Amino acid sequence: MKRIAALLTLAAAIWLPPAYPQPVEAGPMIVSSSLVVMGPVTVEGPVTVAGNVHVRGPLTAAWLARMPPHDPAARRYGGQRVFRGPLTVHGSLVVHGDLEVHGPLTSDGPVEALGRIDAEGPITERR
Repeated sequence: MKRIAALLTLAAAIWLPPAYPQPVEAGPMIVSSSLVVMGPVTVEGPVTVAGNVHVRGPLTAAWLARMPPHDPAARRYGGQRVFRGPLTVHGSLVVHGDLEVHGPLTSDGPVEALGRIDAEGPITERR
């Protein structure tokens, strides 16, 4: 019985994600699903979302824009990708679904979405 408990504990340690945030840094990023980030997001470029953008915190961008419905980036895919920590993208961020950020979202470029863009904090455009 102790051997089975030890194996289950080892399997859980390998397969379960860590309980603490994992910072992620990437170059330009394309997500072929919805994206949920449990922490702040910083994008050194534009943000393009084929669905809705919801930020649980302040949203700062060069400007906010509505994406044309026939734009190739407007293709929506199912599924969801989750990051458990801050996300920094060096370049553009394209999300083929919804974008949900549990923290502030800061973009050096525009934030454009096919759906709505809202925040539970102030929205600042740097135009």
